[in-house]
Amino acid sequence: MQRYLISYQFYDGEKQEKGGAMLVEWYEEGGPNNRPEGYDVHSWIFLPQNGKGYSIVSCDSLETIWRQWRPWRIFMDINIQPCADLEETVKFFK
Repeated sequence: MQRYLISYQFYDGEKQEKGGAMLVEWYEEGGPNNRPEGYDVHSWIFLPQNGKGYSIVSCDSLETIWRQWRPWRIFMDINIQPCADLEETVKFFK
């Protein structure tokens, strides 16, 4: 499986509010238990003050990533980048 850095930012405050409600609903319906097979989250950081977030995942394909993230595209800009290893990616945040 390939490791990816997923970065995202809400388009605006209204989209962030709607996305937050959608996230609560997602968790209430099982949240992480409903992730696609072959999609493993290593870390997740969300900075609510500016509507940005980052996830590091291992995944079998970009198609699997988009199965997880597709519903969120109407609320945010999403960027997916391959990353070599977790240490390299952690340096990105320092």
